[in-house]
Amino acid sequence: MIYNKADFVKHYDDLIRGREFVEYESYYENSVTRFWKAFDHIQRLDLPPSARVLDIGGGIMGVLLARIHGMQVTVGDVNRRAAEDINGFGIPFVELNLMSDTQLPQEQFDLVILQEVIGHIPHPPYIVFNRIQGFLKSGGILFLTTPNGSRFRNVLYLLAGKQVLNHFRYPEGTESLGAQHEYTLGQMTWQFERAGMQILFAKQYTCGWAGATLWAWLAHRLVAPAALIPHLRNGLMLAARKPAD
Repeated sequence: MIYNKADFVKHYDDLIRGREFVEYESYYENSVTRFWKAFDHIQRLDLPPSARVLDIGGGIMGVLLARIHGMQVTVGDVNRRAAEDINGFGIPFVELNLMSDTQLPQEQFDLVILQEVIGHIPHPPYIVFNRIQGFLKSGGILFLTTPNGSRFRNVLYLLAGKQVLNHFRYPEGTESLGAQHEYTLGQMTWQFERAGMQILFAKQYTCGWAGATLWAWLAHRLVAPAALIPHLRNGLMLAARKPAD
């Protein structure tokens, strides 16, 4: 069954609002459109009934897919910050490290989700994608969203002499890093192809994030017309399939 946005928002309000997971409450208040656009693409993927899903990161999409579509979801992250919220839904939480070749799940999944994660990992994405394929079933799908490196916000930051990204470095222990790198669509499709995966779709999109403060909201409204130019949109969304054995 394909759910529409109105039904999705009802579930989102019930399941996600008022919680913190790995961000602050107002972040999720302002992220409904972002999660809806990702959810709608995921629900239209060619997945088996009761698909086994691993959501790496905050686990919000995992909660939505488990409760709305009945998928068998596990949530994983480098630390346990989101574990209490996730376990409260009866969803298992596992610690994993995508910078490691050994601290990875032993199970196999039909779908792995990386929402706003790959830009925080100071490794070339194709290396991370190869690790993920180790716990992705034959023919399984990796779904990814990440900021667009050529988004208009970055252009303005560079013109103003402001720092776009955090300092590029390795984490200390289970520390969650800030933004380490942002990719253009061409760079990210190259990374998937280098990992030997079949790209199902790859697009620049407007994610709907409107900022956490009044000034940020006003700034987003002011530059909104830039989204008419694809390479200036603020997000990338891609899905790729692991080759069948």
